[in-house]
Amino acid sequence: MQVTSLMAYDSIKNSLGNKQKIVLEAIFKLGEATNRDIKNHLGWDINSITPRVKELREMKLVTEAKTDNDKTTGRLSIYWRVTKPEDNLLKIIKI
Repeated sequence: MQVTSLMAYDSIKNSLGNKQKIVLEAIFKLGEATNRDIKNHLGWDINSITPRVKELREMKLVTEAKTDNDKTTGRLSIYWRVTKPEDNLLKIIKI
């Protein structure tokens, strides 16, 4: 992870709701993660994860990293990643 990515992440995490922040931090720590990965990491119900990921996507804080087979189920899944500064993260810090 680049230093600029860490700085941008630190500067926006205080402007999020508590659950959004927790989910964003989980994705940040996991690097690339499916909703199921985030669920397993946090120990939350999937119905708490999916809406938070959607909100973070709408804020352009999370973006699709890839579509690949889920490690657990083998089903095609979307892997999410925290948006990097070069993907305009710095422009939305002032949410």
